[in-house]
Amino acid sequence: MERNIAWGITGSGAYLFETFKAIKKIKEKQKVKVTTFISRAGEEIIRIYGLLDKLKEVSPGNYYEELVDEKLSGVSNVYSGRFSLKRYIALIVSPATANTVAKIVHGIADTVVTNAVSQAVKGRVPVFVLPVDLRDGEVEITVPCSVNRLKCRGCEVCRPIAVCPYEAVEIVEGLARINLSRCHGCELCVETCPFSAIECWRREKLRTRRIDVENTRKLAMMEGIHVLIEPKQIEKEILRLLRELK
Repeated sequence: MERNIAWGITGSGAYLFETFKAIKKIKEKQKVKVTTFISRAGEEIIRIYGLLDKLKEVSPGNYYEELVDEKLSGVSNVYSGRFSLKRYIALIVSPATANTVAKIVHGIADTVVTNAVSQAVKGRVPVFVLPVDLRDGEVEITVPCSVNRLKCRGCEVCRPIAVCPYEAVEIVEGLARINLSRCHGCELCVETCPFSAIECWRREKLRTRRIDVENTRKLAMMEGIHVLIEPKQIEKEILRLLRELK
């Protein structure tokens, strides 16, 4: 079996940076090929979190190193057929949103990632999922770049507006704000604001919903799927599978 792994990205920023570091480390140290499957929501997230170009360090576009989005995969999800042929030793879905978990639990395969999960289970390829909503209580998330409007002075000449190459910084009701539909997470605006009004990657805690936690429990009981609790486990599991290949 070839040393290929698949990585599925959905629409959450929680654990995203940590997962990227883990996957990149595995690729570099273990000399594996990584195909990245990105849902439509995932496409937006990797742009907002500044990983759009960095993902090419993991999946530069070569054979079995493609960035597979909804457009490339097509309606029939042609790349998912690789799982039936056991071309990957594992599929890692991290981070997995509550929406993605619910779809997997209820057998819905309508995105490039959930379809990959369906085909991987059918092909007996191990699936490792890191859900955002793991347990009752709180979940810590990473917040995209935003303007603290209590610090913003509404400068006549706003330096972040001038420096942003994506025109993501704009004035609303006299103060700056970041339009996330344009933001690429480059952080140039952070460096140029003289009043430190722009923050990126702040950590916040949100309350988990009972239904999402319950779906995670159901996910853990599904055949062929293994639930992870932190990104550090990704490397451990992949190393175990690579040892089994020898």
